Amino acid sequence: AVFLQPSYKPQQPLVLSDPLDVQKRLYELDPSLDEALLQEANLRGYEARLGATLAHAPTAAGTYHWHEFVAALRQALIPKGWAARDYKNCPWVVSPDERIMLSVITGDIDTGKPEGSPTNQAEKGSVLDEAIQQNQLFSNDADVGSGTQLWVLLYHVERSATGYREIRTELSLPSRFARGKIEGWSERIVLASTPLDPYVGGGIDVTPPAQPIDVPVERRRVG
Repeated sequence: AVFLQPSYKPQQPLVLSDPLDVQKRLYELDPSLDEALLQEANLRGYEARLGATLAHAPTAAGTYHWHEFVAALRQALIPKGWAARDYKNCPWVVSPDERIMLSVITGDIDTGKPEGSPTNQAEKGSVLDEAIQQNQLFSNDADVGSGTQLWVLLYHVERSATGYREIRTELSLPSRFARGKIEGWSERIVLASTPLDPYVGGGIDVTPPAQPIDVPVERRRVG
């Protein structure tokens, strides 16, 4: 007898990209969530990215972006009743009713494209695997709660077809994880892309100055 192994057939996720649909769905998840808040936190991360120089390690820019994005998101949501939770160096932010928790993760080139199949850029480990499998909340004492869904705030920075940099972002519900990567989504809420050049956030000019900066140096006399 020949036994056939069942094969996994991924289901197509629900994809929302129309601005009205996006705003409505974010409100359904939690009234504190809106696209402007999520985009603003992401921009704070991008501004931190700009602090990396050629003297920094090659991964510094991306690291700065992620750390500040996490911090800005928490700072925006904690006053609205959300809670910051950390489990094995993985930072979550949890809604007041503990129905959902958000995780900020760098995505690949398909991130923020309604027709794409995005995943996380860098491989992740057992913590994300367990959270996706169980869709449950890890509390501070590492006990597992029930009924909390993990939503991933996925973002990607690249140059668009016009030559300008842009951030693409989505808030999505992962359904399958294997070999360090998210391989399936139940739902994807695709936010509007954010153009970055030549300005970032609140009018911050990222264009290099036309003239070199002259810093006068005076030799100090000793004695």
